[in-house]
Amino acid sequence: MAPPPFVFRKLELEQKKSSGDVDWKLSSPEARYELSRRLVRAKQPVGVLYSKNKPSFKIRADFAIVINDGQQIILEGDVQLQQVNGQKILIKGERLRWQPQLSRLVMEQQPRAFNQRSRITATVAILQQDTNELTLSGPVQLDRWQDKLALTVKPDTAVRTGKAFWNLDNGALKADGPVLGQRRDQEGVVLEQLEGRELIGNTQRGVITVKSPVIVTMPKNKGLLRAKDTSWNFRKQTLSSNDPFEGLINQTQINGERFRAELDQSSVVIPEGCRIQQPGERLEARQCRWNWQTDEVLASGGVRVERESNNQITEAQTLSGSVGDEGTLTFSAPGNKVRSQLTIEEKTNGQDQTSKRSQPPVLF
Repeated sequence: MAPPPFVFRKLELEQKKSSGDVDWKLSSPEARYELSRRLVRAKQPVGVLYSKNKPSFKIRADFAIVINDGQQIILEGDVQLQQVNGQKILIKGERLRWQPQLSRLVMEQQPRAFNQRSRITATVAILQQDTNELTLSGPVQLDRWQDKLALTVKPDTAVRTGKAFWNLDNGALKADGPVLGQRRDQEGVVLEQLEGRELIGNTQRGVITVKSPVIVTMPKNKGLLRAKDTSWNFRKQTLSSNDPFEGLINQTQINGERFRAELDQSSVVIPEGCRIQQPGERLEARQCRWNWQTDEVLASGGVRVERESNNQITEAQTLSGSVGDEGTLTFSAPGNKVRSQLTIEEKTNGQDQTSKRSQPPVLF
């Protein structure tokens, strides 16, 4: 028969590194020690992890089991791992397996990580104490609120990835794909969606870059962008790419050398090399702006429109257009000087004459 366990009204454990620096401390107001099994069961444990002899994380839980005099520590219940400095990330879960000799903490049940605006959930979260690297096994989901974390309100942004690596000191984030990001309204309806191969980013700066190939869709407005590496700035609510891209609005194709999408304004700016093509018509301009909420398009800077009908060519500094019911763009230039040139086919006595260009060009 095993002897009854020793009952301690207070437990204080401390581990030091070979250098003499404090590695960790653990205390409990009540603990039972089973001598034959070298096992301690503690209630309401509180611990501190150290880095360079300074506190780096605080640990709380409902229960703790200390195995083999601290070789492994299991914490259960409402487990909380609070970063003291840096981003002050809070990691929560229901079961934490702590291996002090390996400087390794594994949150095995329902791991969640929080900062002021975000929540990250995963299947398993592993914190490497000596490097402050958090490895998240997927599926991994990042939920973000624009103003501040509010779990009673649906998040503005959600990004789902595969396995992720997060540095809790500098905010560097890298995640395997596939990547699926969504911006939603207050009812949870998807406004814009982004898909890509993998991502890198930084949670301190609020920016992620999704790796090519990237597809951006506006489900409610039937718009689509095919792009290369695309950056998403959560704070400014912008998507941008410095590489050539292709956009589709129903039957209309839009190309450019780069783009910047202003999500709060539901618009895409093409600052260079704008080209718009649709059945029977082609437009080129220095830059364009497309609002996918209002279906309005503004082209400016050396605008040139070529229409197959009568070989018409229209030139202007600015043209505005809108997407009609049939999904095609119609352009106009109210208040602006427009130069149009067209070729008219004439017939005489049933015979086709050689096409001739109207002279002089029509000037509006």
